[in-house]
This record gives sequence, structure tokens and C-alpha cells, in this order.
Amino acid sequence: MLPHIQRLYTDHILKEGLRRYGVTQEDVRFLGGFDSYVYEYTKNNASFILKISHSTRRSESEIHGEMDWLHYLGKNGVSVAKSIPSDQGHLVEVIGERASYFTAVAYEKAPGQLPTKVMWNESFFEEWGRITGKLHALSKSYQASNPAWKRKEWYEEEHVNLQRFIPSDQKAVIAKSNDLLDRLKNLPKDKDMYGMIHGDLHLHNFHAHAGAITLFDFDDSAYHYFVYDIAVVLFYAFFRPLQQAEDKQLFIREFFASFLKGYRQENDFPTEWLAYLPDFLKLRHLILYVVFLQTLEGQEMEAEDRVTMDRLRRVIEEEWPIIDVDFRKMK
Repeated sequence: MLPHIQRLYTDHILKEGLRRYGVTQEDVRFLGGFDSYVYEYTKNNASFILKISHSTRRSESEIHGEMDWLHYLGKNGVSVAKSIPSDQGHLVEVIGERASYFTAVAYEKAPGQLPTKVMWNESFFEEWGRITGKLHALSKSYQASNPAWKRKEWYEEEHVNLQRFIPSDQKAVIAKSNDLLDRLKNLPKDKDMYGMIHGDLHLHNFHAHAGAITLFDFDDSAYHYFVYDIAVVLFYAFFRPLQQAEDKQLFIREFFASFLKGYRQENDFPTEWLAYLPDFLKLRHLILYVVFLQTLEGQEMEAEDRVTMDRLRRVIEEEWPIIDVDFRKMK
């Protein structure tokens, strides 16, 4: 958990959040969380997820924007973990003072389970691509129900705030990261390649059941290039696969072919996007570096943390390819 949120969170906040959903602590199991507290609870013989977040991470309006996006996708055929109202009928509950408060939201627990090694095959990769393509196709027509709920542009997000989190003496990191951000900001932003995305489509943010995928955790949703969602998928398929391959470069090419086969069932994938993938993979690495530094904010850095920081920093400074594959050769 981010240190500044951990300092603000109390047992009273949890009890109040549970009360508003008519749940007792005996019915709750803590699941964890990085920037939100996530719990599973049972009610009326059904399972639900409760997420409690601080306003420094997401404002009430931003949370409403997430709920609005989630509702739109579910209404239009994307399998998502649906949000549910509190006992008072609110999709977003606010706990605390307006200057510093927590929000509580609840969702149906997605059917199935996190993907397993048994599922790690071409048909699973294709379905992963198909649901991503459907989400992007629907994004082209999405408009927030309330203008106040409009989510941020990707470059407005806290995790690309280089000045706040990257130490000022890391001049090469800051310069090369700013160059990367400038290149990406200058890409075209037409509706066929830019819109609301999920933002974090890795293996721990969906369940699989009977060959279908149900998405959840839309906290990173923002207006972004569709190809970034795809870069995130590639990043985790390459670095955190459920089964290790002897030839990782060969595997990621085969994985991507299956993923694109599913994606193209729902949405166009212009070949020019292939040339953008290396930079969006670098963006994912940069974001993970900033998030790593964010977790250390205000704390003494341990020797192990310094080793990790140096390794992540060198990738940026020396401009190493994140995945050493020429995606332009894939059609």
C-alpha cells in the first residue's frame, strides 16, 4: 500500500464502508491492494468485491467516471464485473471530510478464477485479444454520462509526473523520459486509435471461466492510445507468463499472432501500430519505475531497493528495448 494512504486509513474507515453495504467484518476477507484496500465479502449467498480508495488517488468524480465506463461496457456486451449500489442506493459512497476522504465501491465478483497454466494456450490468447478489441471498438462511441465524470487524459495521470517522483539528479532518465512522452503526445488522436482504455489488462485483472474472460479493476482507465492496452498485454505475457518458454522471442511472436487474430474479430488493427509498440512498451516500463519510486516516497531506501532502482533506471538511460522483437515484421 502507498505509504501516505496507509497513514490515513483506519479501522473506522473500514467499518463505515462495510456498514454502508450492510456487511459485517465477520463476512469480509482482505485481498490486498497497492493504492486501494480491496476486500471480498459474502451477502445473500453471493460474493462481492469492496474497494476503498483515498481521494489523493481518485476523486469522487473520477470514481463515478469509472463506474460510468464500466456500465457502458457491460450494457454493450463486454463481460465485466458489474458495480452494485450500497444499501442507500449509491454506486459511490464517500467517507470522511471533503478535503481528504475515502470512497467505497462494490462489484459483483467475476465468475471463474485467475488464469492458470492449464489455460495458457492459443485459444486463451485469442480470447484475450477478442475482448480487448471489443472494448476498443466500443470506446469509439463512448461519452461520459456526466461531463464532470470524464476521466483524465493519460499524460495527466500521477504516474507520469516525472518531476515529483524521479530524483532531480537522474538527469538522463528525466530527459529521455520527456523525449518519450513528447513523441507519444504528438501521435495522431483520431477516434480509431485513441479513446477510453482499460489501462492495466494483465493476468490479475480478469477471471477466466468456460473459455470466456470477465474484466475487472478499471482503476487505470484513461483516455489513451488503444495500442498502449496492447503493449501492456505484451509486457506481461513476455515478463510474467504462466508458462516459461525456452525461446521467449519466438513465444511472444506466436502469442501476438493469436492475440491479434482475436483482436481483429472485434476491431481493426492498422499495421502502422506495430511501429508504435516499442515506445508504448517503454512507457509501461517508465510507469512501473515511477510507481516503484512512489512506494518509497518519504522512506529510507534499503540496499535491495537501490539495486532495483538502478536496474530499472539503466533500461531508460541506455534505451534498451523492452522486448527485443521487431514487431514491424508481424502483420
